[in-house]
Amino acid sequence: MSSFITAVDLSFPPAERVGAEVEYFHYLPHEKQYVVNVYFIGPQPEPETIDRVLRECLALAAAHDGRFNIHASAYLLPQAGTDKDGRQEVQPYKMGHFLCFDAALRQIGVRRYGKKHFEQKWVITDVTAAGTGDNETYLDRPVHPLHDSYLPDEGESTDATEDMRVQVLEWVWYGYYTAAAILRWIDEGAAEGGGFDHGWIKAYATAVFEKKRAAEATWPQETDCDRLDNAFGRLNEQGICALQWAGNTISEGMESVSDAINDEGVPEGRYQGFCFFHSQDIDRALGDEGLMLAFGPVDSDEDEDAVRIGRLVCEAFQREGLQTDWKGTADSRINLPRLRWQRRTPQPD
Repeated sequence: MSSFITAVDLSFPPAERVGAEVEYFHYLPHEKQYVVNVYFIGPQPEPETIDRVLRECLALAAAHDGRFNIHASAYLLPQAGTDKDGRQEVQPYKMGHFLCFDAALRQIGVRRYGKKHFEQKWVITDVTAAGTGDNETYLDRPVHPLHDSYLPDEGESTDATEDMRVQVLEWVWYGYYTAAAILRWIDEGAAEGGGFDHGWIKAYATAVFEKKRAAEATWPQETDCDRLDNAFGRLNEQGICALQWAGNTISEGMESVSDAINDEGVPEGRYQGFCFFHSQDIDRALGDEGLMLAFGPVDSDEDEDAVRIGRLVCEAFQREGLQTDWKGTADSRINLPRLRWQRRTPQPD
């Protein structure tokens, strides 16, 4: 095994019962990822057997140390003791999908590569036994709204339906759009041949809205998102172009800033700096991990100008009673570590 990974000594009876071998290891300490490789010997078992063994081995690995995510893979070997370099990978799920344990959710399920949501779920029942170290932190963490566990009666299972489901979930919980607008976009997408199960998605959206309305009833009258709006309003008055949900990445956020600053009707010199966050930052905030902000000066590459803008951004949020965490340098982002993302669904005009 490579010197870059460390094997963990743990027995896996579910694999041993079917004559399979298991590798359980983690990368260097800074890599918060464990791996379970199950090697089935001889003829390939039925997919149901592979799935069951992988899930049970993942549950044992999570019970051993559930602080970090665990990725599971299945392989075939012609006979016991065969060099594992000659292994043949087995894919018991749809192409491009894999099984994993999510440390934050305390769940095992199937994900599509590049996606952050489970397509199928299976919950570890004895969750109190799962994990070591700071495990209590994970057990007490609320379920991430974007990892919604509700699914209506089974509809047409396609990638287009799953993509639309994720899109609806984000539209609802981000909190920027009315229910009527989201339902209209679903109808328009179906009419344009979006390829998703229209009835299923409409039922799903209705259920997610109901869940969010129930959550909103427990929120304080003034939420951190209200304070966020106030701070961004103040920054714009001070000549800092402050944008919310500016794309999905830093580069898209910078493009949004450029478009806003150069928009027709914006006086030259109106803005001295900018501040924004993107969708991945919202996802992080929804998981109670705080909100990250990007910032910088306009028409300047000087660090001192960037630091000056950073200070103004911090002051705006501190005036709203929101804690800021920043290294005070031009190349570090500002974090609002205690901001809770609670944005109420806007009402129609």
